[in-house]
Amino acid sequence: MNNAGKTINNYLELSKLRIMIPVSLTGFTGYFIFIPHFTSRIFLVTAGILLMAISASVLNQIQEAGPDSKMSRTHNRPIPTGRISIRNAFVYMVILLLAGAALIYFAGNLKAMLTGLITVIIYNGIYTPLKRITPFAAVPGALTGALPPAIGWVAAGGGIFDRPVVLIGFLLFMGQIPHFWLLIVKYGEDYRAAGMPSLTAVLNNRQIKRLIFTWVLTSVAAALFLCFFEIIRMRVLVSVLLVASVFLIWKFSGLLKDSSDNSISSSYSVLLNSYFLLIMILLIADRMSVHGP
Repeated sequence: MNNAGKTINNYLELSKLRIMIPVSLTGFTGYFIFIPHFTSRIFLVTAGILLMAISASVLNQIQEAGPDSKMSRTHNRPIPTGRISIRNAFVYMVILLLAGAALIYFAGNLKAMLTGLITVIIYNGIYTPLKRITPFAAVPGALTGALPPAIGWVAAGGGIFDRPVVLIGFLLFMGQIPHFWLLIVKYGEDYRAAGMPSLTAVLNNRQIKRLIFTWVLTSVAAALFLCFFEIIRMRVLVSVLLVASVFLIWKFSGLLKDSSDNSISSSYSVLLNSYFLLIMILLIADRMSVHGP
């Protein structure tokens, strides 16, 4: 591979698209359930959310370059290895942040752009520093997962405290926390090696597993609120969500049956992510069934 190809691959790795694209999908969902039509504006706003999400992630990697270099999970990232300098990463971050904010502003509105900037501030100004202070940083940090749908909803003309987007945001807020704690159980020693507080230093694995299961149950309850308040209305879609919710609880009940201190399989993270992706699809499908594309 030539140098240009290597550079592109390095920046793609820095961008963490595998994580950022689902984030932008929640923003797309927020916009679509307010205006259920495929227009250029919805795709421009979604692109803006994607760019802002990537910029926040890049800034996070700049902020955590030191700890990342000490962790086996992250020491091969582009910044710790020197494949991308901190200076170049910062320039890349600023370009993406400005481009993303401009897209959201011109295709959406000022309130949506400000909501996006607030999300970046919470992620990089509150959550990232708190990770060095408390093992419970994931709780305030989960707000950043709740806000992308609000960016899309507000960009489409909705209010940030409207019931549908508040319920979706609450669902994603609840779901972010067990997702992060699943990583902690698997990589807790990594965090300790990097000098960062880990939940595994406060609770044993069995306690964390019970905590994760409790948060998953709460996340399922938050998902069912979407049906109770008729955000998802079609009976067949409600049925799909009920079946998926029962399946999720059944699978995660395996955490309680396992009384050992073994690490949690990554399949639980995949399952949880798939559940939330399904909910986004159901929300979009429900609006399409009522209004058409």
